[in-house]
This record gives sequence, C-alpha cells and structure tokens, in this order.
Amino acid sequence: MDSVFVEQLKRIRYLAALLLSLNLVALALAAAGDSRVTLVVLLTALLLATALLLVTLRSRSMTSAVTKAQDPVLAIDPNTGIATESWYRHMLALECRRSVREFAPLTVMLIHPGEQVKRKQLLELVRLLGEEFSRPGDLIGWEGEHRLGAVLPSTNENVRKLVEHCFDRVRAYESMTDLPLHIVATTFQPRGDLSLDKVHVQLERMLQEALQHDSGVLFEAEESNELASPGMMYTDQ
Repeated sequence: MDSVFVEQLKRIRYLAALLLSLNLVALALAAAGDSRVTLVVLLTALLLATALLLVTLRSRSMTSAVTKAQDPVLAIDPNTGIATESWYRHMLALECRRSVREFAPLTVMLIHPGEQVKRKQLLELVRLLGEEFSRPGDLIGWEGEHRLGAVLPSTNENVRKLVEHCFDRVRAYESMTDLPLHIVATTFQPRGDLSLDKVHVQLERMLQEALQHDSGVLFEAEESNELASPGMMYTDQ
C-alpha cells in the first residue's frame, strides 16, 4: 500500500476519534440539562461529520483492498534476482504436486546465514547458489526475512554431496568464514501427503535442531519404496 495513502488513513482515524470525543462532550452537556439550540446544532453537525468520515474511510479501505488483489504477484526480487517469498512458496507447492504426479523425488533446502548477515555476503551467497543450481526447474528464493530456500526437482542420492559442497564452497570465501551458516535439506519421496505444509514443518524442525549446533549441514532423506523415474538428476561429478 502506498505510504501517502497510509498516512491519509491515519489522519482520518485520528480525526474520527476526535469527533467522537466531541460527540461525547456534547452528549454530556445535553445530559446536564443544557438544551440550547446551539448545542443541538453542534451535536447534529458532529454526528454527520463523523458518519461522513467513517463512510470515506470504509470506501478507501475497500478500494485499496480491491487494487491490492488485482496487483500482479511479483516473481523476482529486483534487489537480489531470486524469487520473492510469495512466488517461491507458490512454485514450491507446484513442485510438490508435480513430484507426486511424475513420481520423482523432490529435494528442498533451507539456508540460514544468520540474522546479522551483511548485504554483500547475502549477494555473494545468492551468486554461489545460483552457480550450483542451474538445471531447468531449480529455484532459489526468499524463505523469510533472513533465509533462503532452494527447490531441486528430480534428485537422487547424490544431492547430499551437492548440499555439502555448497556449504564448503560458501565457507571457503574469506568474507564468509565467520558467517553462522546453517543449511538443512530433505529429499522427499513422491507420496500423496507431499505438500507445502509438510515441507515447511519438516525444514523448520530441522533448522531449529541445526541452530543448536555450530554451522554445518543437516540432511535427511525419506526412504523410497518404489522405483522412481531417473529424470534430470545430479551426479557426484
């Protein structure tokens, strides 16, 4: 919402509160027995002004809601070049359904560089991850204010080496040495319960566990009971 419009709404709310207070004062005077015509006129004017302001506030709020609903979803964060949080989660939900439909494992990562990460470090982290995840379908995006997520469709057992390689490569940079970096990842099998909520709960649990320890990688993989299509998989080369 535009900041100027927000300020206008705040002013209207404050004015409405003031008018309501004056209404109460006028009512108190009327209750005290002062029935002058001026008091009646003032009370009527205050009531009409308050009603008008409330109608205006409601109208502007509804207009803002409609405009916001019609705005296109921003897919790419212009500051970093990765997916915005809303678009990332939208695509992750699609990949969960596609994984089940195509019967291909899905790996999802959560990268936590720490609350005090600097912009330069964050941009370097995005660049390094972008170089590693370059297959069609791979996606890097925001997963919260200071966290990044990565969606890697159609992965095999070698993806664990890839996650560890990403961590080692990031920490190899001098500017990243002291970064409290934690990477958690899970390879999900294409079962019927695979969903955005399941992925979120799993990775949040793993991240909270990882944060109890020093920087590092925490990886888990669901056991497969069925043969999966090879797809486009990572190798250890």
